[in-house]
Formats: sequence, C-alpha cells, structure tokens
Amino acid sequence: MPRSTEEILNALKPDVIRRYHNLVSVCIKHIRSAQLTQKMLLERSKVLSHKARADRFARAVWLLALAYSHKLDEAKRIDFEGMIGNAVSLIENGRYPSPFKLILVDEFQDISEPRANLIKALRAQKPFTKVFAVGDDWQSIYRFAGSDITLFTQFEQQFGASWIGRLQQTYRCNQLIAGVAADFVQRNPGQMRKSVQSVRAQIPRSIRVIPVKVEWEKPSMDNACQQLLTRLNSFAAKIAPKWQTDAKPKLSVLVLSRYNMQNPFKGHPPVFSHIEVRSMTFHRAKGLEADYTVLLDVSEGNFGVPSRIEDDELLQLVIPFPETYPYAEERRLFYVALTRASRGVFLLTNQVRRSRYIDELMEIGGDNVSLESVDGQPLEPCPACHKGHLVLRSAKNGSKFMGCSEYPVCRHTANVSENVEGQSI
Repeated sequence: MPRSTEEILNALKPDVIRRYHNLVSVCIKHIRSAQLTQKMLLERSKVLSHKARADRFARAVWLLALAYSHKLDEAKRIDFEGMIGNAVSLIENGRYPSPFKLILVDEFQDISEPRANLIKALRAQKPFTKVFAVGDDWQSIYRFAGSDITLFTQFEQQFGASWIGRLQQTYRCNQLIAGVAADFVQRNPGQMRKSVQSVRAQIPRSIRVIPVKVEWEKPSMDNACQQLLTRLNSFAAKIAPKWQTDAKPKLSVLVLSRYNMQNPFKGHPPVFSHIEVRSMTFHRAKGLEADYTVLLDVSEGNFGVPSRIEDDELLQLVIPFPETYPYAEERRLFYVALTRASRGVFLLTNQVRRSRYIDELMEIGGDNVSLESVDGQPLEPCPACHKGHLVLRSAKNGSKFMGCSEYPVCRHTANVSENVEGQSI
C-alpha cells in the first residue's frame, strides 16, 4: 500500500526537509529576480547530469514560484527580487525616464545578472551614460547568491568599450602575505592580472603552518587553537610596549573556519588579557582585518579547504554555471581568508591530510612559509616527499628515530639530531 504524504514527511529527517526548503527558497528567489520563465528552466534542465530529476524539479519549483508571486500580489506586497525585476520592466517599457548620466557601482565582483540588467536598461535609455564600477574579481565568492564573475572579467563584452584601472596597493596585510596570496590566486588563469604592493613592510615567516596530530581519527583543532591563542597572548604581553596604547589595548585575532560548525567557540570566544578574539567563517570575514588570523582545519576532505561539498546540481537551474577551473571559487575564498591578517597568519592543518593549498603556499613562499608545532617549535620538512615533516618516533627496541608524518605513504627516516632530541608532537 502506498504511503500517505504524512507518513513520507514523518520518515524524512528534519535536516533533509530543511535542505529542501532552502533549495526551493533560493530557486524561487532567483526565478523572480532574473525573471526566468518555465521554458528557461526546462532548457537548463536538459544539460544537467540527472535530466529527469532536474526536469521534475524545474516543473515543481516553477509552480511554487507562481504560487508565491500570487500570494504577494494578493497581499499587495513586494520582495527585493520583485523590486529589481519590476524596475527593469518599468525602464525597458519607458515608464521610468532615467535622469542618470553616471552610474557608480561598488563591490562589482558580487553583481548578478538581474542587477547587471538594471544597469543595462538605464544605459539603453541614455546611450552616453557612463558606468564606473569598482571591485576585485579575486574576492568574488558569492556565486550561491547569484553573482556572476564573468560580468566582471568580461566587462567590455557586457558594457562596451571601457578603461580598466588597477588599484594595486593594499593597506591590510604585510608584503609577504600580500605577495604570496596574489601569486596563489593568480594560478587560476581566469583571474585578472595584478601586481600587489603593500604599505606594510614584509614580515619574514609571517605565514605559519601548524600540523595538528590526529587523535581518534579526528584532528584536535579546538585544543590546538586554544593552545595557539594562549601562546599568542603571551607573545603579545611580552612585546606590549611596542604596540599597546590607550586606543589599542589589545591585539586583534580572527579565528576563521570554512563552515560554521567548525567554530570552536560556539559564539563565545575566550577572553585574554592582551588579545581580542573573534571567530567566524571565511565568507563573513570578507572586508575585515586583524593583527593575526588563525585558519582552522586547512586540510583535505569534504569539509576541508578546498571544500569538496558541492551545491545541489539543481541550483544550476537558476544560478550561473560553475567555472571550468577546478575549485575556482574555493581558491578565491581561501585568498580572502589568507589576506585578513596584517602581522601574521597561522594555518592549522590535519597532520596527515594537509591541504593542497598549503603545498602551493610553501612552493610560492619558500622559507617564508614556515612549519612549526603549536607551541612554536620549528619542524623540519621531509626531504624525501616534501609534503610531510619529520616527527620523533620510537622503534620496537625502544630507540628513537625521525620519521615522516606522511607515513606509511612516505617511509623516510633519519637519525635524531641534538636539536630535536626530546621533542615530539
């Protein structure tokens, strides 16, 4: 006997229903703002991997979008997406005469097609209207909200002949972080080329990688983060005469994670005498600055960096198709997180699953990207695989030797040198 609707809903887990609600909500939002038609949705469904599923969902979400629009009309209300779509229609139909000779657009890297259509409609009314757009394609990280990076990188194709000025000076991070991060993000050939110069002098070894030892198959990121913050507080106290003023009683520290669930403080960061700690996701940190940043779990894995958790393919019915370069937006997001610090950035990583992005940073920065333990002891990179580092191990006979942290993938060993005797992580 077929199950009733109520039985089916009761069988579904709450998080499944929540994810479905979020998916439908986002799709309705984009359908309304971009003024998509059912025909457009069905055409897009034909190029997705699971065509039958996409077709069924496209038909269902179209009916839901119609019902939502009808409810708004009945209540004589309008949402933000409706405002954009209605504004474009009014301008294109000549019911709104544009008075504008100059249109200024900030954060242009986040622009979506509906907003771009609004600008184009205003320009179409006054062909000599100028558009002055400011943005940074290296920080385009909101595709899930509808932003389309090609509107930025292909500006001339979208808006006609143009002049491109490059703002290449940064006031946030020191020159080492700025230079390494710039080289990193430009490994994607689709990003616009820039040479970034900082007003802050280079601070050697201001990018530090801290491998975290695995315990019970899970890296103890929370404990490592707490130890690192305690160490930073002690360091800040020692050098307080060099930086402390009435206006700046504490150094600022941002603890950043790829996902909210990785936040070690659950909204209540610890209190220290000489550092002020805040925690948030990579996305929320955009536009912010701190003296130091701590990036949590910069490791390979589903919830790592880059994240392997992919958006539901059905979102491609309503948002721009993904870029062909692998993890293009994840690379930009990591760039954003990396460049929040003025003095130094600490990357906590799973000792046995270090992120490919850390490997790239070490390749770019050389000795200025250092390996160290959470208490600040320098770690020696493995000379064999160049991925792991040497750790103190015990043989069956009780003798000590140095082995690669990537064991068993790398079986390099070495004698214990005097400077590491007694050190183990």
